[in-house]
Amino acid sequence: MGKVLDKLMSLEGIRGLMPREMRFHVVMAKSLRDLMSPWMVLIVILGLLPVVIFSLAWRESFQGMSLEMQTHSLVGYFMIVTFMWLAGFYLAYVISTRGVDSITKEDSEGTLLIMVSKPISRFQFILGKFFALLLITLFLELIILFSSLLLFWGVLGLDPDTFGAVLSLVPWIFLYSIIVSLIFDSITIAISTLLKNRVVMTVILTVIIVFVFIAGMSIRLSSYDTYENYHLYYLDGGYHLGNAYTLFLDGAESGRMTPQIQAWLGIFTGTYRAGAGTVLTMFLGSPESFDPDIGAMPPSLEKTNYVNRALSALLCLAVAAAVLGVAKVAMERKEVH
Repeated sequence: MGKVLDKLMSLEGIRGLMPREMRFHVVMAKSLRDLMSPWMVLIVILGLLPVVIFSLAWRESFQGMSLEMQTHSLVGYFMIVTFMWLAGFYLAYVISTRGVDSITKEDSEGTLLIMVSKPISRFQFILGKFFALLLITLFLELIILFSSLLLFWGVLGLDPDTFGAVLSLVPWIFLYSIIVSLIFDSITIAISTLLKNRVVMTVILTVIIVFVFIAGMSIRLSSYDTYENYHLYYLDGGYHLGNAYTLFLDGAESGRMTPQIQAWLGIFTGTYRAGAGTVLTMFLGSPESFDPDIGAMPPSLEKTNYVNRALSALLCLAVAAAVLGVAKVAMERKEVH
């Protein structure tokens, strides 16, 4: 009886009585420390490059525009660059590069064996890694979004109204970036659990990123009929992300998309009925590109409505949950030496 009481009074005994589901935060805290590095500065600079280049190249013509046109142009550019880069390729790249060796590094260094020998389930270990990568990614995304606005303000000399219009987009874009982060975070953790070779994992993640953002667009541009007749939009990750993106931007005060932005999103995602010819028409100023009543602004493009936008957002979350489930199963079956 005395030995039992001694054990209960010991630190290990107290830890043994702690609920297992409360312990993933220990793994998360350690992983956050591992993910923080001076390289994060370079990652932020890489994310801001398109904004810097665009601002410097556009500065002279931008300042010659009317205030209304400045707001209209900058809001449109910010929508496109955030979807394709800041909350698109760049965000997926950050997640894959920072998290690709989340599990394999622990395994190769022998710390994984120590961790799984502790009173913590393997799924809690996965969750700790998952949330650490998610938090660091969203932290970097916030820095990038607000730094972009400050660069626009400093280089282009924005009017307060124009700055406010772009700023109003940030909360909604950040909500969308959470969905993107959840998807690629779960994919990265799953691949890191299933494989060991960093080069192979990097190649696979790169292929997945390109497939999600490019595959559907390539098929649509080559044959819209094939895309629609075979219902390929159900498998098009870019389309579902585009649906989720437009869903969130509807909540922004300045989030109404102009026909030009609808055309670009139509090409990239298929959310609007548009092809390469549509954008060329916009730039060339064909008579068909203008509203006959006002002679200036073209009519809004037709939404494809293949899938309900809210359903697309839910499907994205379901994919993230399913892939995280794969990581859970793989981790539970993983032989740790």
